[in-house]
Order: sequence, then C-alpha cells, then structure tokens
Amino acid sequence: MNLYRIIIRLTSSLLALPIMLTMVGCEKEQQTHDAESHIMFSGEDHVLAIVDSEEWFEIPIVTSIPTEYDRTLGVEVIIAESSALEGFDFEIENHTLTIKGGSKSAVLRIRGNAEAFDHNSRKEITLRLILGEEYVADNTTIETTIVLQHSCPFDINNFEGYAVLTSTWCMQYMNSDSRLVHTHIDEGEGVVVIEDMLYDGYDIRVKLNTEDMLNPTAALCGTQVLGSTGDAFGTIYGDGKLLIAEASEYNSSSADLTGYVSFYSTCENFMMLYTVMYVDGVGEIGMFGNILEWVSNDEAERIMREGL
Repeated sequence: MNLYRIIIRLTSSLLALPIMLTMVGCEKEQQTHDAESHIMFSGEDHVLAIVDSEEWFEIPIVTSIPTEYDRTLGVEVIIAESSALEGFDFEIENHTLTIKGGSKSAVLRIRGNAEAFDHNSRKEITLRLILGEEYVADNTTIETTIVLQHSCPFDINNFEGYAVLTSTWCMQYMNSDSRLVHTHIDEGEGVVVIEDMLYDGYDIRVKLNTEDMLNPTAALCGTQVLGSTGDAFGTIYGDGKLLIAEASEYNSSSADLTGYVSFYSTCENFMMLYTVMYVDGVGEIGMFGNILEWVSNDEAERIMREGL
C-alpha cells in the first residue's frame, strides 16, 4: 500500500470520528432524557408520634431512577391546608433538598413541638414539592399530608399502684360495677401484675406493647387462672379452674373476636382489657370488658374508707 492510500484512509477515519462522537453524544443525551426519573413523596402514610420536642422524623422523597448528577428541589408548606403552624407546632430542618447523583432518595426532616399539643391532640401539615416540570408526572405524588399525633412518654412505673377496675364480669357475677385493685411491675419481664384481679389469690399478668406508641396495645401473658368455679358460681365445673384469655387471641366458637384488641393510654393512665372467661372442657362463658384506671394513693385511701 502506497503512502497516498494510507493518507486517504487515515483522513477518512478522522473525518468519520466526529460524526461517530456526535452520534454517541446524542445517544447518551437521549438516554439521560429517557431515564429522567420523576421525583415524588413516597406515597406512604405519615403519622408521627410527638412524644417530646427533640426527635427528628425523616420523610422520604424518592425517585424511580437515579441519575449521574445531583438534583435540587424545594419543599413548601401549604398553609391553607395545614392545621399545624410552622415555627410553633413544628419545624423543618431544611426546605431545600438534594438528591445526590447515583441516589434514589432524599429525606425531609421534621421535628414537632410537644409543648404545643394537648394530650392526644393531632394536627396536620400539607406539603408540596417544588420541582421542574420535567420531574413531575401525572401519576406522581408531589403533595402529602403529615399527621402530628401527640403521645405521652412511656413509663411502665405509671401502671404500678392502685387502680379502679370496672368490669362487665363484676356487673354480671359479683353484684358490683367495680373494685379497687393493686398492681406491681415485674421488672424482669416488663409486665404489669394485677394482684387479686377479680378473686383473692389469683394475680393476672399483662404485657404492654411499646413498639408502636400511636397504637399502644396490651395482651394477657397467655391463658391464666382467674379464680375457681366455686368462687364464681358456688359449685365446681370441670377441673374447677375459671380461666381468662385474651379475646383477640381466643378461638371462640360463637363469634370472631380478633378485632377486640386490648390497649392502654400513657396520657390518661388506663388500660382496657378484652377477655374471654371459660372453663376447660366445659365451654366459654363469654367475653368481658375490663377497664383499669390508676389513681393516687390519697384517692385509694378515700375509696377504702368510703367505698366506690
């Protein structure tokens, strides 16, 4: 091959190179545009338990496809649709957020002011993302409502001491509406022990669930002996043991009781127990509601003097 042909071939290759680079560049630009993901709130419900004024909550803002570059967005409070007031009921750490290149999310941090809430009160914040149109699709969620729900700090020791027990069992089988009981805490187990709940000599153990303080549930620690059938009915049935079980966990032959979940309130210091009483081998007696309301020692002394 002579020098002239070599020069012609090299020149042809060099002339073709910008065209190829241009095509590749356009293709890459097209891929970036096609892959441009939309930005939105995650779509999940946000109910925040405001126990104190220190805890920061993180609200995720997501994108379906990461990009190689950073994307900046804003968050605004829609005042007309919010019952909570920024700067008084809550604060937002930063109204401007960045989804970093290669990432699929950012978080908005919100902190409630517990002192601005009454017990068990709730307030709402409606937020909107401030985005370029290219980041918004018809089916994406650029607005969301956040519920701030006041919740009192949990202290199991608040469930120790004297309590007034009001029970439908008492009404039906003990000729009274309520009775004064005493409780103590089994520290090792984190269990509330109701001493002589309905019959002397028979304590009942209750576990308080603290995993979700917006839905504080309670449950008996398995099936327990509540008393004897002799104490309750004046005669012996079956093995003589009157049993008590958590209603929502009991396989009743007469009704579906799964919706009767026991619960408690840290703010109002009470416990509601849904229970089933039965005699093994004989049958169930029924479902009964039991409310325990803790009282001060002074109030307990007054009740012991004057009665309920």
